[in-house]
Amino acid sequence: MTPARCFATAFRQCCTNMACAPLFMAAIVLYAAYYCWPYMAQLPDHIHCAIVDADGTALSRRLVMEFRATPDLNVLQVTRDRAEAILAMKAGEVSAIVEIPARFAEDVAAAVPTAVTLTANGAYLVGGRMATAGASGPLKAAADKAVAAWLAEQGATAAKLALMESEAPGLVTVPAYNTISGYLNFAVPIVFVIVFQTLMCAGFGMLFNAWYMAKERPEVLDAALASPACLFAVQMTVFFLCLFWTLFIEGPVFYLQGINSFQNIPGTLGMCAAFSLAVSSLASLLALLLGPTHFVMQAVVLSALPCVFISGNLWPTQNIPLFFQALGALFPSTPGSYGIIRASQCGADVAEAAPYMAHLLLLAALYFLLACLVARHQARKEAAAQTADA
Repeated sequence: MTPARCFATAFRQCCTNMACAPLFMAAIVLYAAYYCWPYMAQLPDHIHCAIVDADGTALSRRLVMEFRATPDLNVLQVTRDRAEAILAMKAGEVSAIVEIPARFAEDVAAAVPTAVTLTANGAYLVGGRMATAGASGPLKAAADKAVAAWLAEQGATAAKLALMESEAPGLVTVPAYNTISGYLNFAVPIVFVIVFQTLMCAGFGMLFNAWYMAKERPEVLDAALASPACLFAVQMTVFFLCLFWTLFIEGPVFYLQGINSFQNIPGTLGMCAAFSLAVSSLASLLALLLGPTHFVMQAVVLSALPCVFISGNLWPTQNIPLFFQALGALFPSTPGSYGIIRASQCGADVAEAAPYMAHLLLLAALYFLLACLVARHQARKEAAAQTADA
């Protein structure tokens, strides 16, 4: 069987065999349509927070009282030491820190620009975003009320109070970890990379499982085991499917959802191609290793969630043990998520994305070499078994 026939047969099977076609053809469309909905327009209440009062004046104490009286906030700690509040956040006791700066009352009285800052934990992407969104509104309302009451006690005129009412302090959000801000433009592209990796590997493994378990073994499987060229041709079906769906998501789907994409077209195309090649090689290796068993889906799907966290994007790299960092570097999703988010969402060019492309190409070569060795071992094992039976 020629490599061209192997490719045509495998591609047709990927699109029609019910063992894998739902994963290759339908699952990604459903993810694209429904994945973002649960995370939009959800604001939590009773947010655990700590207050750092570095001012220690009557106005700052009034602010603390207003914050305590706000139903959406649960003030667990009031301190003058910011380091103490940060320790409470690191321990998971609070999810937000409200800081009243020194000379706050003096600056308010002198009409000098000042601010009450709200800090959320960027290590928890969704939780940090929700804490910021949920707490900022109540904090601003409470601060406006406390400042107006304090100015009235200090003898501020009605005209000045009315002016403050019409020109209320603005809310400025500055992301320090998730620098492009928000769930859609940061987490969704990263998670989709891991979704591609999971679905491609699971689908290809299920296809090989169907081939291995068939009463009459397909000729394409024998050819893939016997020839590296045929194995590469079969693998190319996953490459083209992964590349198509990656470009489909990064293109029209993200455009319709308002997510930044294709900010640098050559960089994005290069990253998507390198990622698809690495995923197809990993899929070939896993298909050969797990195809003869009934545990393809379990093994591949269970790896998806760890890949989310050890990639170093959604969870800061410095919080990940070195062993898991090294393990994460073996998955295409790690350099793939780094490179695609930078090229497609942030506009990195080919030169800036080159280290991630090189990492992916190295993984692709490594996994394909291992897949050829596994295929050769299986072919020899089957030949030896046939000789023994004869």
